[in-house]
Amino acid sequence: MADKDFVSFLVEETFKLQRRGEDKLSSLDLKLNDYSLAYVKGEFIPQLQTIRFVTSFGLLDIPVNWSCFDLEYTSRSYSLLDSGNDKDHFFKVIRSAWDLSLERLLIIHADGFCYLVGLRDGEEGHLHDLVHPQQSLKTA
Repeated sequence: MADKDFVSFLVEETFKLQRRGEDKLSSLDLKLNDYSLAYVKGEFIPQLQTIRFVTSFGLLDIPVNWSCFDLEYTSRSYSLLDSGNDKDHFFKVIRSAWDLSLERLLIIHADGFCYLVGLRDGEEGHLHDLVHPQQSLKTA
């Protein structure tokens, strides 16, 4: 992703998704549901330069220039927030709104969407599988 900026990446992924017209669950949706993880799925809104999440507490629009979404200077396709690296206080807000005992917040992109995944104590074991979906388990 180092060869293009984050906004261009989101616009491209959003249009790919809309052209396909698919409304089915992605492999990440399936994993999150299988692992019973708390998550919300957001869609990039180009006109507003925000990512919109439909949550139980209402619409949540987050500007793409917040530091937790600043992925263009790193090789990772995700951000992991906790109380120690929450520069924008985003983790604190989400943790309070979700009213869960979250230890970390995973921000990850897949299939043209942005996901906010709440990880409670003991759920961090799923982290490797979520951030490295291309790696399959080796069978004996």
